Amino acid sequence: MTVEKKHCVLFVDDELRVLKSLKRGLISEPYRALFAMSGKEALEILAAEDVQVIVSDMKMPEMNGLELLQEVARQYPEVVRLVLSGYSHTSTVIAAVNEGRIFRYITKPWSIDKDIKPALTEAFILFERRIEERGEADRLQADNLLLQGELDDGRKTVSQTKKVASEIYLRKTNAQRRSLERVEGLLNYIASQAINLEMGELDADSRELVVEIKQTCRDAVKALDKVFLLNALEIGERRPLDGVLDLPRFFAELYAAVKARAEAASLTVMFQAVGELPGRVVTDADLLRAMLWEILENAVQNSSSGGIVVCNAEVTAVTEGVARLTVTIHDTGPGIEMEKLKELQQPFVCGAGSKGRPAWGVGLSLARLIASKLGGSIKIGGSDQGCQVVLEVEVKVASGTAGAGGGV
Repeated sequence: MTVEKKHCVLFVDDELRVLKSLKRGLISEPYRALFAMSGKEALEILAAEDVQVIVSDMKMPEMNGLELLQEVARQYPEVVRLVLSGYSHTSTVIAAVNEGRIFRYITKPWSIDKDIKPALTEAFILFERRIEERGEADRLQADNLLLQGELDDGRKTVSQTKKVASEIYLRKTNAQRRSLERVEGLLNYIASQAINLEMGELDADSRELVVEIKQTCRDAVKALDKVFLLNALEIGERRPLDGVLDLPRFFAELYAAVKARAEAASLTVMFQAVGELPGRVVTDADLLRAMLWEILENAVQNSSSGGIVVCNAEVTAVTEGVARLTVTIHDTGPGIEMEKLKELQQPFVCGAGSKGRPAWGVGLSLARLIASKLGGSIKIGGSDQGCQVVLEVEVKVASGTAGAGGGV
């Protein structure tokens, strides 16, 4: 009996031996695998086939991987994009992650079992989540249109009036978002041109200017992603989605990412578990990660060379099956006055950007909004000895989960 395969992945590489190796290694997997040897062929397949995940090489003739994935992001935004490449030029890798909105960058040499299969499994899960979120947004829009029809019939109540106001706000917000998407497209174009210039022959001053332009565009695109998430949370388009999270592993991965950023700034980072952490909890891992990263990134940016950033995590029971995750982050930076702290927690109030670049001022307000959506809160305190942030969110704990004590 033939089992219909629900998912499909498209691999793009100009080397036939790579595609043949992937085909052999994935032949027994529960998803279809398609193969293309150029960006043009890949776009033709995407137009004809129902593809959920695309995995592309970076260095290809005619249309390179970055250009292909930018076009895929424009035409098929739900398709999850991965890079499988041995091309390690730092600026190109960064561009791929930012301009192409890459979910995962897998470098050669890679292993089918250790690298490819786990990445594809996570990519398919992400795709299903995106479809679910889009369905929620479509249902919200349908409900609002139905409400408008009821109001035209004359059934106006206080509750309905509030919903009409919400519909007006939704339309206004969507118009603003479309404008920001155009800005993002322009920034991506400028960044891609800067990358092309960087690869050419430039004098030292011109190269420094090109790198600065590229970095500024990267920072702006990163900030726009925060604005889009803030927007989606505010209008209810993005809602918390429960998923099982390996908590010790989650903090280990977060620590590795923060440590790399901190070491570049000559800082020390310490992650510690207070008591025993449950092995698995149920929460929205993406929102939790985004919230913690905003606070940790601020701590690293505001700490002077030689400083320390400490992150302590603790889980305490609230009721049966429900617990409170408390994360305390303390840095040894110069500190921020209380009035300034209150101001910086408002949306689009900008602090000092790194290296004089403009800051968008959405990080702290986004973190506070995520905390509220996850049933928690954020408390921020500042002094001349640094800042301390205490984040609390509710999580569900499965019965019988094993704990993991000690360092995170």
